[in-house]
Amino acid sequence: MLLFLVNSCNLDSLDFSKLSDEVNLNPEFVAPIAKANISVWDLLQSVNKDNKDLITKDPNGLVKIMYKQNDLFKYNVSDLLSFPVQQSFTSGNKPLGEIQPGTVSVARIITLEDLSGLSGGGPIDLGIFQGMTVPFPPYSFNGPSFSYKIDQITDFTTVTLTKGSLEIILENKLKIPVSLKGSLYDLVYNRKIKDDIVYNNIAPNAISKLTFDMAGVQLSNNIEFRLASFSTPGSMTPVYIDKVDYIKLNADLKNASVSKGNLKVNTQTVAGNSGIESFVFPEPDLKAYAAVLKKGTMTVKVNNSSKVNGSLNLNLPEIKKNGIPITSSVPLNGSSVTIDLAGANLNFASDPLVSYNRVPYSYNIQVNSSTGYVDYVSTDIIKVDMTLAGLEFKSVHGDFGKQSIQIDPGTFDLNMDMLDKIDGNFKLSNPKLELIFHNSIGMPASLAFDLKASNKSGQQLVLTRTPSSFDIPVPANINAGIATGSLVFDKLNSNIVNFMALPPAGQITYSGKADFNKNNVVTPQNPNFLDMDAIFAIDVAMELPVELQVNNLIFKDTTSISGEDFNDIENAELIINAKNGIPLDVEIQLFFVDTISKSQYGSSKKLKILTAAQVSSTGVITPTITSQPFGLDANEMKNLRKANGIVFSGTISSPSGGTGVASLYSDSMLELNLVMKSKINL
Repeated sequence: MLLFLVNSCNLDSLDFSKLSDEVNLNPEFVAPIAKANISVWDLLQSVNKDNKDLITKDPNGLVKIMYKQNDLFKYNVSDLLSFPVQQSFTSGNKPLGEIQPGTVSVARIITLEDLSGLSGGGPIDLGIFQGMTVPFPPYSFNGPSFSYKIDQITDFTTVTLTKGSLEIILENKLKIPVSLKGSLYDLVYNRKIKDDIVYNNIAPNAISKLTFDMAGVQLSNNIEFRLASFSTPGSMTPVYIDKVDYIKLNADLKNASVSKGNLKVNTQTVAGNSGIESFVFPEPDLKAYAAVLKKGTMTVKVNNSSKVNGSLNLNLPEIKKNGIPITSSVPLNGSSVTIDLAGANLNFASDPLVSYNRVPYSYNIQVNSSTGYVDYVSTDIIKVDMTLAGLEFKSVHGDFGKQSIQIDPGTFDLNMDMLDKIDGNFKLSNPKLELIFHNSIGMPASLAFDLKASNKSGQQLVLTRTPSSFDIPVPANINAGIATGSLVFDKLNSNIVNFMALPPAGQITYSGKADFNKNNVVTPQNPNFLDMDAIFAIDVAMELPVELQVNNLIFKDTTSISGEDFNDIENAELIINAKNGIPLDVEIQLFFVDTISKSQYGSSKKLKILTAAQVSSTGVITPTITSQPFGLDANEMKNLRKANGIVFSGTISSPSGGTGVASLYSDSMLELNLVMKSKINL
């Protein structure tokens, strides 16, 4: 079997297990002494015997050498960006806010009997008119002021109002029209409450309403009505005069808000506050627009300096689970609440002013009813502390800034024995190397990748390509899976023909760098995205159709010889009969060896014995048949007598002196038959 070997004739490299059957020489003038039948397939399998799986063929039988290494480079995507494990937010000290006491109502009835006791203006003599139906006499009272006590307000003792209205309604249940002037007076603060109350000519059974703005008023629960004047024109017709007839004042404090006071607190919702918290990422340039958490918790605690009880209703509108914003009711007594954030979606881009890294929150306060009076101050402090812990991000959308993946120097070995054994000028005319990228990182990136090889003589060559950079494929969105693409080095765009012609022996070294977000503009509408389970990997594959340009490529094969009559042979002529089905020119030289001691006893002259087979335009191969004689002189016969084996050492060239291309098909054959013409010394 033919072998590609190193270019020395060291017999350690000869495979003496692959010998032709021994041939006994008879004392005849012409005798066949050795033969070798070699197919292209066997040839390439034998020279790459440690890794035969590399050799394959296409449907037409064209032999190819196929190499692939998956995950030549594989990057742990979680190392690309750093994300926080914990975040702490606080609302800061926020005022508790104003409280609403509800509608506070008081009333005072002033009877005709009360009015008749007033001094000045001619009091009504009920002793004369009580129970009579007579014209009601005119009446007028102009002071001094007379006070009518009003029952204490039970809703509070004192309050400071920031808003509200005081609605005072006069009901005239007298049988005569009345006019009056007066005021509500606060006995604690010793001052009139708002402006005078004035009603003019209110008809019998009529109602009249006055409204006063109470914003800024301090009010106690101890008030009275002070009547400054009262008058009636009486009646022209008789009316029934009854001392229990009355006028009634109803005072309702409505829609009031209290900033301070001592009051009974009703169950109610206080407006609360809102704000925006900023996530701090370890990557200073990272702008997160959205994220999904794999794991995490949020612990919420309320610091409350007021004396009210209840709970704080926290709302996180842009942190959602199953599409529903996260809410939580947190006690005002200082107890904490923990929220599970596993699977939560975070929208960091809801703030129109700063559309990244920000999460809004809001809260209101549910106040419970008090059992008694409570000192209330709206400026009492509510502080909400939120701690996110154990955060593990599943995915992130955002602007990740300029990032890079450094592909540290590494090596791979083609494991092709034949490349280590080739000597001579050798070229594959159509080799292809492919870098295959598997990427699910949602960031545009370009790659610079260097490949360098050396031959066994130490000569090095860098594989270059035009263009040298490559845009890595990017998935359309985070749910699109892995984008796959390839960077191809072929004879049209690179120096791969010369690269493989070194030929590469041993390991090929590689290194490179992937630059992300080099030139593109990132927006919330066109974001980067990253899944923590994303993949960034590079495979390498080589396809080497055995279409050769070779010049003086060396091969060797060994066959054994034996016979008792070599000593009687005076001279000999060797005839090499060849049928060449391979489109390669072959020269051959014979070396005479002892296969046991591995000694060499000389060699014959070099002779061209084969002419390349002819290949038609359709790929049909026509073998070339040759018969080439050459003689062995006395010295060569001396060496032959010492030998028990012959090494066929050949050199192979593609057509036209190595400039043409020889396509090798798996079933192409080279048949050699060695015949000796000898003259016996009798």
